[in-house]
Amino acid sequence: MGDWHQDIVIKNVSNEELEEVASQVLDYLVAEEIISREMSDNVLGSERGYCPGKSWQKAVRYPEESHFLELLTNGLDVIKRRNIFYADGREFEAINCPNCGANNLNCDWGELFGQWLEDPTSAELECVSCEQSNSISKYVFEPTWALSNLGFIFWNWPTFKDSFLTELQELTGKNVLKVEGKL
Repeated sequence: MGDWHQDIVIKNVSNEELEEVASQVLDYLVAEEIISREMSDNVLGSERGYCPGKSWQKAVRYPEESHFLELLTNGLDVIKRRNIFYADGREFEAINCPNCGANNLNCDWGELFGQWLEDPTSAELECVSCEQSNSISKYVFEPTWALSNLGFIFWNWPTFKDSFLTELQELTGKNVLKVEGKL
């Protein structure tokens, strides 16, 4: 069966505002009782994650899907470092220019991702169509991938409501993306 994740990625967070924005989102999730401050070994890839709160249903499209509460892996992992949030095992269909929308699928994205992890200012891609250079982190990936230094990985939760993502975008004043994947 496998575990699935929904990553809520906050884009364009500077290193100086990272802790503040992360705390802002966590405080909101706790205040709305979507998560609790209680932590457990309920995430993959980290030692401990936040447990679902008693009002987790506020965030999801199908609140009747409560079976995830019985799983060992059902927590929230907060990533506060440069990271590639990816749709596991799915090939890219497109890597679209943020300026003109042209597909740049034939770029060396693996090398660019590595450069971005080392130094984000060194991972520029010139669009094959409009010839404008942008950081690889600004390109639009299909399926959705995101490059950022702040993300919230929810393990095995039901699908989030669009309004939940909008609330987080309004709260932070930042672009918010959802990345989905299955292990």
